[in-house]
Amino acid sequence: MKAVDGNRSNTYCLSLWSKFIRERDGHRCVICNSKNGLSAHHIIRKSFWRYLRYQTGNGITLCRVCHKDPHAGFNGRPDLSQPMDAQGGEKIDLFTGYLGALVIDSSRRSLFDEHLYYFGDRALHAFREIQGISDAAIFEGRRIEQAYQIWNQTPRGMLEAMMRSFGVKIPEDYVQNEIATIHYSSTIKKKDGSPADVLYFRYIPPTEFKDNPDDAGS
Repeated sequence: MKAVDGNRSNTYCLSLWSKFIRERDGHRCVICNSKNGLSAHHIIRKSFWRYLRYQTGNGITLCRVCHKDPHAGFNGRPDLSQPMDAQGGEKIDLFTGYLGALVIDSSRRSLFDEHLYYFGDRALHAFREIQGISDAAIFEGRRIEQAYQIWNQTPRGMLEAMMRSFGVKIPEDYVQNEIATIHYSSTIKKKDGSPADVLYFRYIPPTEFKDNPDDAGS
């Protein structure tokens, strides 16, 4: 932050950010533990939202092979007049999985200091707004955990429309922390006259960790 506050160049600040991310992650790919061809990857593209380009929660170390996944398909400059991921460049499910991988990896390594995986209040509030989630919904844990939880929710407008068709009203403070949740319909009844169960699934798991390819020849 001293470099940013001191008006150092973007190139210089990004080089410090990249070095920080790779050192924090132990100079190995978070997904497969390879130590070859490493890059500090912006989880949410800096071309989509420049504010996030120096946030430590927005970085993950990937090897050359794992780094291909987020850059597959559209990788150009986003058209900011369109909804997020309309062009397929943001890959919301994929970057949500990366956030989950950082939650697990940081916990395994007992790295709980907020500054290591930091998202500012402005970022977390923007995540909520994009997802259409009210401030009444409380997300627990570290900021990286909150970010993962927010992006793991179904966009609220979509969820409300789907559940309304089944006679279910979603409260403003609703947070889905489980793979599946049961709601009760106000319009659909069981044979005995009681409210029908409405089962809803939504969960983006952390990106699956892979075997270290560096060990293949040993």
